[in-house]
Amino acid sequence: MAALAYTVTEEKGFPVVRFQNYCTNETLEGLATKVGQLCDKDKNRLVFDFTSCEVINSLGMAALLETLMIVQDYEGRVVISGLNAIQRKFFGLTGVFSLSVQADDMAQAFELLQSAQV
Repeated sequence: MAALAYTVTEEKGFPVVRFQNYCTNETLEGLATKVGQLCDKDKNRLVFDFTSCEVINSLGMAALLETLMIVQDYEGRVVISGLNAIQRKFFGLTGVFSLSVQADDMAQAFELLQSAQV
């Protein structure tokens, strides 16, 4: 089993999922379940931080989209931060931004969640 490529913490009252290294379906295993459990506890407004994510492959993207759909089922919101130019393009092409909002940095991500603009 590959090491997980994400950690979940809480900052400023919001769950923060930090992605790192190489994200695949194997390294993102359990992400949808973990986020679903947070949503069950009314923690359905989250930040996904990709600052330390080097690559996300197509199977990793499928796992991410599944997770975003779960948040949508709970009428929650995800703000995505820390994308590089290639990730921004890939996320746009795959429809991630129709299920989330993009922030330039973590400060803006928290602002968006706190001001209910997402």
